[in-house]
Amino acid sequence: MNNDLITQEALSEWLSEHSDWQVRDGALYRSMALTNFSCAMHLANQIAVLAEQQDHHPQLNVSWGSLEIFWVSHDVKGISQRDVNLALMTDRALQEYRRKSHAA
Repeated sequence: MNNDLITQEALSEWLSEHSDWQVRDGALYRSMALTNFSCAMHLANQIAVLAEQQDHHPQLNVSWGSLEIFWVSHDVKGISQRDVNLALMTDRALQEYRRKSHAA
């Protein structure tokens, strides 16, 4: 997966199309509201599996009913295309989680 820094122009365009994400503390950031602590942990664990598969690890902050995620590439000192791709994978994991939890 490409680990080159993303240009500011490309990042701005991506953010305009993905309004749930923002830049915070130099990282791609998203906060997700979930039903309770167990749900937040479950989704955090799903994201952890994705992160391990890509050998790239986010900062995850888990609390009751909330999951915060920060994607940043410390080796290139900023947000890379890999971070953007993993943010998209994070969104898909959240969609799948919500689809499954509503089907139960």
